[in-house]
Amino acid sequence: MTGTRALVALALRRSRWYYLAWVVGLAVLAPATAAAYETVVGGLAGAGALDVMAANPTMRAMLGPPHDLTTPGGFTVWRVGTFVATLAGLMAVLGVVRVTRADEEEGRTELLRSGVVGRHAPLTAALVVGLLAVGVLGLLLTVGMVLVGEPVGGSVAFGVGTALTGAVFVGVGAVTAQLTASARAARGLGLAVLGGAYLLRAVADAAADGSTVQALRWASPVEWMALARPYAEERWAVLLLPLVLTALLVVGAFALEERRDHGSGVYAVRPGPAGAAPGLRSPLGLAWRLHRPGVLGWVLGLSVFALGMGSLTGSFERMIADLPQFEVVLRRMGGGADQLVDAFYVAMLGLVSVLIAVLVVLVWQRLAAEERLGHAELVLSTAVRRTRFALSHLAVAVVVGLGTSALFGALLGAPYAVETGSGDVVTRATGASLALAPGALLVLGVAVALHGWVPRAGWLVWLLLGWSLFMVWVGTTLGLPGWLTALTPWEPLPTLPVEEMAWTPVLATTLAAVALMAVGLAGYRRRDVGTG
Repeated sequence: MTGTRALVALALRRSRWYYLAWVVGLAVLAPATAAAYETVVGGLAGAGALDVMAANPTMRAMLGPPHDLTTPGGFTVWRVGTFVATLAGLMAVLGVVRVTRADEEEGRTELLRSGVVGRHAPLTAALVVGLLAVGVLGLLLTVGMVLVGEPVGGSVAFGVGTALTGAVFVGVGAVTAQLTASARAARGLGLAVLGGAYLLRAVADAAADGSTVQALRWASPVEWMALARPYAEERWAVLLLPLVLTALLVVGAFALEERRDHGSGVYAVRPGPAGAAPGLRSPLGLAWRLHRPGVLGWVLGLSVFALGMGSLTGSFERMIADLPQFEVVLRRMGGGADQLVDAFYVAMLGLVSVLIAVLVVLVWQRLAAEERLGHAELVLSTAVRRTRFALSHLAVAVVVGLGTSALFGALLGAPYAVETGSGDVVTRATGASLALAPGALLVLGVAVALHGWVPRAGWLVWLLLGWSLFMVWVGTTLGLPGWLTALTPWEPLPTLPVEEMAWTPVLATTLAAVALMAVGLAGYRRRDVGTG
């Protein structure tokens, strides 16, 4: 453990902005939702509308089990609690891998170990910083919920439960960093564990009451915070589960580190084929091969989400017949659409359009990773022009953004089309989704321009995405000024079918995106690769 203190300071220095952005964003979301409870619910909880929504299997699969929707705290845990806990796990996995396996892959750890540094010091430092980050997140959540008037006991259970969920995935990130030989594989494995835990929770929560399938929720770490029942007669003993699992994962990570050589993983990397496949003989083919696993994972996840949300529409008429107040909720979600199905689609597409922008930015920023690893320099040492190399990654990002938008819209409308026998709803949902796609392209243009001229400022695009996601998720319910909520790339675009199709803002946004991309490519052609 020699040198751990210095390495903790170094990890804090290198990851301070990463953790600060995550912690502040997640810590604000829950108290903001609780503060907007009366605005969002407007007495519907007392009328039973929320209970009707919560009883729907798809809503339970998406948001988790409701325990008490008559209080702001209980509603917040149901509405955003599982979402925040899952994102805390995402933050933890990516944060630990970036200062363990990623540093080892790029040679930083070897330089550190050439000094007076113990074998386990880098991993210990990563664990300390990761646990500190989730601990601060839990503390801020607790304080924030108390400040908006929620009971202290429930707020502590909410904050501690979320922090311990993040701690579990600090351990998961530490283990995956030992199993694989690359940061990309470690991230993929860690995110697969997180996604599997979320899917297991969704299946268990969607099961009928009394079903044995519901017992699976106890096997999902992202469910344990909700099972502790914050604001609903807290069950503190449940929080021992993530505590014990975190300890086991940390011990396992150190044991695995003892068994492997520096620079390698527990599982050896298999050699590839002697000759390249025909599809890898161009920069575009190489770019698609690099992006293919991640893109397919995103497409699969968004497809499942689209079908799950689309299956909700068949129960609207039944829910409204039993509870007319539910219609008010739907119209509020969809900006006043005449048809309730269209209102629901508007709300879903507004959220997913931001997630698609996250996907295209991740695809583009793979180019920066290729530069850091030295792979770009190898490709550019051949007869490949720099602009062509960048365009290959940009083309994949654009096609993925447009294709995913069309696919999500079609799948969102498919369940209702099958139930009613009308294909028109698929066309409407697909068109509405594509009408919002220029917003994602505009965000991509910002990312390209930043990478072309000031690559060190590439993180600014994530502030734009975080702001947009916050505005979509809770911004419109907080009573913020209209000019403030309008500061997103999607605001000028037509919201179909609530509004008429307007080609001018669509074309203007698309042209602005193309202009930013051209500016970024011009800068990329002029600057040195790997520098600003």
